[in-house]
Amino acid sequence: MAIPPPDLRVLCRRLASTPVDDLPHICPLLVSHVLRCGEALSAVPETKAKDKSSETATLVHRLRTHITTLLTGKSASGRFAAVSLVKAVIDVGGWESLRASDAWIRGLISILGKPDPLVSKELCVITLIKIYSLLQGYQTLVREMATPTLPSFITAMLHIVKPPASSKAPKVSTSFVDIVAASLAKIVALYPTTTRPFNARIRSAFKAYVAPTMSDAVTVPQGLKESARSLLVVLHYTAPKNGSSDEWVKGIKSYIKEAHATADQVFRAVRESWESTAGYRVDTVRTDGQPSGGGTEADSLPAWTGVTAGSERLTGLVGQLIEYLKVPTKAPVAVPVGEVLDLASRITLITLPKSSTGEDSIETNPAISRDEKAELWSVLPEVHMAILTLHTVLLRRLAANALPLATDILDQMVRVFTSGRHIPAIRETVYVLAKDLLEISGPGLLKLTVDSMAPVIQSTCQDILRATGHYDSPVKADSTSTTMNRNPNPKKPTAGKNGAGIMKPQAQSSGNADAYLTSSSTSSSADPATNLLFAAALSLLPLFLSRLPQRQLSPEARGLVDRTAILSSSKQAMLASVLNPYKDTRGRYYPTILPFLVRQFPADQEVEVLRTNLMRLGAGVSQQVATSWDPAEDIDDLVAAAAGNKDEDNEDEEMADADEADANKEADAQLAAEDQNQKNKAAATAKGVWGAAAGKNAAEEGGSKPNPFATAPIDTPESRAARAATKKRKVEDEAANPPKRVTRSSRRKTLEVEEEASVVTTTAEIVEEVATPAEAPAPAPAKPIVAVMEQKEGEDDGDDSDSGESVQIDMSLEDSEGEEDEE
Repeated sequence: MAIPPPDLRVLCRRLASTPVDDLPHICPLLVSHVLRCGEALSAVPETKAKDKSSETATLVHRLRTHITTLLTGKSASGRFAAVSLVKAVIDVGGWESLRASDAWIRGLISILGKPDPLVSKELCVITLIKIYSLLQGYQTLVREMATPTLPSFITAMLHIVKPPASSKAPKVSTSFVDIVAASLAKIVALYPTTTRPFNARIRSAFKAYVAPTMSDAVTVPQGLKESARSLLVVLHYTAPKNGSSDEWVKGIKSYIKEAHATADQVFRAVRESWESTAGYRVDTVRTDGQPSGGGTEADSLPAWTGVTAGSERLTGLVGQLIEYLKVPTKAPVAVPVGEVLDLASRITLITLPKSSTGEDSIETNPAISRDEKAELWSVLPEVHMAILTLHTVLLRRLAANALPLATDILDQMVRVFTSGRHIPAIRETVYVLAKDLLEISGPGLLKLTVDSMAPVIQSTCQDILRATGHYDSPVKADSTSTTMNRNPNPKKPTAGKNGAGIMKPQAQSSGNADAYLTSSSTSSSADPATNLLFAAALSLLPLFLSRLPQRQLSPEARGLVDRTAILSSSKQAMLASVLNPYKDTRGRYYPTILPFLVRQFPADQEVEVLRTNLMRLGAGVSQQVATSWDPAEDIDDLVAAAAGNKDEDNEDEEMADADEADANKEADAQLAAEDQNQKNKAAATAKGVWGAAAGKNAAEEGGSKPNPFATAPIDTPESRAARAATKKRKVEDEAANPPKRVTRSSRRKTLEVEEEASVVTTTAEIVEEVATPAEAPAPAPAKPIVAVMEQKEGEDDGDDSDSGESVQIDMSLEDSEGEEDEE
């Protein structure tokens, strides 16, 4: 170090010349000077310093002396500036600054007990946590500096955040309590032995912030809730010897029991059909007054009164269980999965009543007032979302070990989704949980379980199509509204852009004229909640194709997912669709959507590799599908068909009837198509059209668009064997019945006109053309083959020919010419 940095010299001069009260105004400038002096502050002082090196060491010593003087001074402004400088020096000073920070630690702790502004105390706590975190790597410094001063630091923080009486407001702001809770959580994890004596005091100081309610005197922000919950979870680190695992299990079970006790009060308006599998028994609940809970005991949570406050307490307790599963543990623990699922099953069995039947669909307690029941239905979705989040965290914590729990969790998820799918927050939570479920247990799901997910699949596609502007759900007119008309046919929404079911309001003569106006732009892009819902649905869509067994999906659901993938331009979903072709119950494959994928992502390397390999194997389809079929056409009908809004009692029978009806319709359509094809070929034959051209014209005269979900022939070994067997039988039949020779004279006699019956029998010449590949060389000229079709009359009923026609082929041109010469 030849020359001292100029920032160090300027810093020392400003600290010496600036009045103490003016230092807070120039703190940003002072901190920037310190950050540029890291090399000088972290350098090891030389034993025999010479020249400029001694000047640098002198300036560093002068800087530290200035900071210590300000830290122990009588001015609050000087102490604030000193704390800021200490934090900057510790950040860049390394071990040398830590070694010399003993006096600073004691000075910072003393500031917590002085009447300084709260911002100074916050900065003190942050600086001390930084110092203690850096000291953890040096055992000598821990023994000399951290262990002696930590008890004083914890005592000072707990004294500041000491909870007041229930009727008084807290002494400090919730933001400062949040900082203290997060700091204590770090200290407990780093120094569990030193913080063990403060375990009870910490629990008592922060238990009020774990599950706050509207009955409390202060509003607790979400950040403080999470910090307090994490702090109470890591207290199991302080257990003596190897008791941390038992302490963790004991803590989570205590909160499960508290949640059950709270649910007894909140759900007293409902006659529960739940039976505990973990041995919990519901206590007898009084029906007079309002539900209440909590208490003033040392280990009890604050008291609450009312259904809304009780639901907040229950949601907070579930949040504490979530934190137990999220925070890392000191040692391996045994998660009480049975008790967790038992609580979740109890809460999810109580669902919102159906809008059509009201409370008649739920057995309620007649002793409870209707107002309390309505309040329960209003707060129930929040509790359900907390349970769904608990399931998500449990799956992520257990990973592959959660496979045996997947079916039960999926049943609870579908039950909650069926009753609360009209709430966007519940849909978003369900999409996140369904994604984790399918990644763990998707390929092994049974058909009954996959069928139960039909509402989730339909809702996912609806949210994606709605966000991309291809579908608008029908508007439900309010009973008191006079500006909207109900759709007379709800199954056929008003057609809009791209065939979507966009419902446009119809203005009444006495209504609002603005109802005639339609907005071309939506505000969904500016709504963060809508964006999160769309992102969750879009991430779930590919898993319906890649993780669900495709044979278990209905054709309507698969078609809806494919169309949604195309319309939303989801590359992952389209790739999953191509890689997982759909095969119906009859063994027929649906056409691939590869042309749409190639058209939307022409420069993508993954798509190009996939296209090349599939085309090489012969699995591609004609580009005619991609150019003539609009995926957005009749999307509302497909969504309605995939909705599956049926009664639970008759769901299986209706699904079986629907499948049978679809199969019958498909069979009838195929028979009609074959009959039409036969008629077109016969008409083309009578007019003397070539065989190859007749088939083409018949296909063009049909005028119908290609069905994107029609069966596509797949070149498989089984199909090739079937064609070979058919060809072999045809050759054997021709060998058994050789054709007769027909002369031109006999051929001319076959044209007869019956005047009395006005029936004309026409024999047409058909020259069959053998199609050869364009790239193959032209075959050598051969003798012409003339096929003569002669209609027979009075043919037996048992004849094998369906058309009543015989084909005679003249293979000898020389004999025909000789007979013509004789004539």
